[in-house]
Amino acid sequence: MGLIIEATYYFLDTLDNSNLIKNLTKYKNRLLNNKELLLQIEDTKKEKNSELLIEKRKQIYENEDYKMYMKYYQELSFIILKINKKYYEYTSTKIHHCS
Repeated sequence: MGLIIEATYYFLDTLDNSNLIKNLTKYKNRLLNNKELLLQIEDTKKEKNSELLIEKRKQIYENEDYKMYMKYYQELSFIILKINKKYYEYTSTKIHHCS
């Protein structure tokens, strides 16, 4: 079990130092500093009209920093999805009833 824990910490350290996390953080910080874009994003949360909502989201997605942030966010989400799938494979059990 110690090897698994050690490998997990190694994986987390490697992920922390990866270009994926560095770029995700870089673009997140750029977005947080873009007050106009943040206001646009907040505005979409209040929008009830689906056509206007789609149009507003298209405008947000035109921002290069937002596109790049979403790219790296999706990459990280995919890694997490794969990890969760493996975790489920290792921990799920079938119940067998003997007659």
